[in-house]
Order: sequence, then C-alpha cells, then structure tokens
Amino acid sequence: MDVSQVASITDRYTVMSVSYVFRIVSGLTGLLLISWKLTLIVLAMAPLKALLVQRLSKRREKAMDQMLESSRDFSRWFGDNLEGVDEIKLWDLFQSRDRTFQAKQKALLKLEKDNAMIDAWNSLWESLLEWSVTILLYLVGGLLICQNDLTIGAVFAFVSYSWYVTGPVSALLNLKMYFARILPSAKRLFQFLDMESEQDAGRGRVSDGPPLLEFRNVAFAYQKERPILRGVDFQVAPGEKVAIIGQNGSGKSTILNLLLRFYQPDSGEITADGLPVSQLSLTEYRSLFSVVSQEPYLFLGDIAGNIDLTGQAPPEEVAAALETSGVAGYAGRMPQGVHTQIGRNGARLSGGEKQKLAVARALLKDAPVVILDEATSGFDVESDAYLHQVIVNQMAGKSVIMITHHYENLAGMDRVYHLEDGLLRLAEDR
Repeated sequence: MDVSQVASITDRYTVMSVSYVFRIVSGLTGLLLISWKLTLIVLAMAPLKALLVQRLSKRREKAMDQMLESSRDFSRWFGDNLEGVDEIKLWDLFQSRDRTFQAKQKALLKLEKDNAMIDAWNSLWESLLEWSVTILLYLVGGLLICQNDLTIGAVFAFVSYSWYVTGPVSALLNLKMYFARILPSAKRLFQFLDMESEQDAGRGRVSDGPPLLEFRNVAFAYQKERPILRGVDFQVAPGEKVAIIGQNGSGKSTILNLLLRFYQPDSGEITADGLPVSQLSLTEYRSLFSVVSQEPYLFLGDIAGNIDLTGQAPPEEVAAALETSGVAGYAGRMPQGVHTQIGRNGARLSGGEKQKLAVARALLKDAPVVILDEATSGFDVESDAYLHQVIVNQMAGKSVIMITHHYENLAGMDRVYHLEDGLLRLAEDR
C-alpha cells in the first residue's frame, strides 16, 4: 500500500501541474492587459486558498497516518486469527472475535469518513472562495463601468478569463493536499529502505572441508540488562560431533544464530580455522552449514521444490535425500507424490513431516557442518532413532552441532556441553 501511494506521485495529476503554470502565466498576462485593478482581486484569492490548504493538509496528513496504522493493525490482527482458527473453534471465541472485528471495522470506516470529509470541506471552501471572487469582480467591474474605466464587454471578458487563472491556481495549491495523502506512506517506505542491511565486508576464502570452529569469550544480550551469553568458550574440531543441552530460553539457539552470523557478538570472537568469521565472505561462510531447525520454514510449492531449493540438484541425489530423511515414506502415500503442494509454510503437513522435509533439504546440501536445532522434536520414536543412526554413522567426516532435549540422542557425541546462566561447560564438569 505504501509503495502504491508513493508511486501515484507520477500520475497524470502531477504531470498536468506543469501545464497549469503556463496557463497561469498566460492568463495573468491577458487579465493585466484588460484591468490591473481587477487582477489584484484575482491574485488576492491565492493567499486565502493557501491558508485553507495549509490547515486542511495538516488534518489530511494526520488522518492518513492514522488510517494506514489502523489498516496495518487490522491486517495483522485478521491474519493472526486466520492462522489461529483452530484455537478459536476450540475455545469458542467466535463472539469475542466478532465484536473485535466489528470494532476495528468501525474504526477504519470512521477514519475513511474523516478523510473523505476533509476533501469535501476543501471542495466546499474552494467553491465558495471562487464564487466570492466572481461576485466581487462583478461588483468592482460595475463600479469601473460607471467610472468609464472599463466597458461591459471588457468586464464580462475579464470574468470569463479569470477562470483560466483561478482554476489552475487552486489545482497547484491543492498539490499540498495531494502530498499530505502521500507523505505518511513515503515516511514509512523510506524508514523501511533506511533499515540496516546485513553487512558483508569479509573477503577471506573458506576451505572445502569442515573448519575448526571456535567461540572465544563470546558474550551476547538482546537487552543490555539481561545477558544471554556470558563469556562462552568452546570449539568444534573438524569431523567432531558436539551436543549442547540446557533449559528452554538458556540461549542454545542464540549460539547457533551467532555461529551462522545472523547476530554479532557484543564481545568476544568467533573464528573458523583461526580467522574471525567477520573476515570471511558471508555467502561462502554460510555455504559451510546445513541447518535443520525446530520450526523449519517451508516455501509455497511442492515437496520436491522445498528440498531442492536451487532446482539444480541431480535427480539421484534428491531421491537419496528423500529416502534417507524418511520423506519418501509419506510422499509415496500422497496423490501426486513429491509434486504434492504443501500449502503456506507446509500447512498441509504434520510437524514431523515438515521436519523430515527439512532434514532432506539439509542432506541434499551436503555441507561440511550440520546443525540440528531440536531437529527431531516432531519425530516418532522409530524415525528419531533412525535419524540418530544416520547422524552418528553416515555423517563421518562432517562436523555436527546438535541441540536436543532428548538425552538418548547424546549417544555417539564426542562432547556434550551444558548451557546454564549464560555459561557453557562440559557436561561432565558440572
């Protein structure tokens, strides 16, 4: 909506403003030739119209800002309720949601009405002003006729030509009303464009194999008064399998986000083969990792397209990933197999099926470092045990970093760390 509002600045109304300037200049020249005294009356309309537009444009800008915010709030609320329709049914929230819906719609309609009324008041006062000027021209023109300064024909000609000036003058001054409608959207759009983008100043190259990854006294906090990590030190040697355990909210996923350079540490350093990761090319660095998260994001499309994201993988490798991850098991029961549409963010799949698809995606990437963030939380017992066997036995040579609450999955790990109170310690050292 903001983009379309700002784009409207190039429409016909704005382009026509250039021709209005020429019409005003030529019209004033003709009016001055007839009577400079009557021309002063026409010119006196401009500051009055400008004052009117100044007051109304401020109201318009405020009204538009409120309307955009209210519209955004309604869209967010409506989308949230569509996503949670099962909970609404379960808790019988239809009446309360209906009341909220009506209240939000009434608020939107009131803002729309207020916005329309500003335009109506502007048109009304503009018409009154133009007719007042016309009446005044006839009165003063009549006086000039009586004084033999003008003829009747000259007065009628002047009044007729005056419309060629008052109309364009009003149109140009109304541009402020026009821009008042666009300004709130422009502010929001430029705030979005000015948002800080991900920085990639690194030029260093990465090795093809798994690097030595190391956290050196890393600290991080989302809020300064609530540190999440305090002096975290650990390393993952090439080909090593490391698990991190800890309570919910202790910062386990934060460690992974720092490792993947989604966040920057407040202090300390993260290195790969001894080089600070900030000195490495971001694209190449992230190519080292295959990630399976607890809540993987799936794109709108079919199963195959969500596994082979680039669309360039050989069919035999895709088939192997499907088989190893267990996706082939449930995809075979679907009417269109791997070409079955899965809906928005995998809405047509169960939690376990979504995670298996994410595992297949990671297996297909075949990156030297595999990150598993509660990757099997939605798996049944058999599937969990099978994937654990794949991790331990079929990922030889790859580094594995696993976050899990399933202690039975710790078997086969080279080291187990426990995260508590922002500090990471080897589990046997606790």
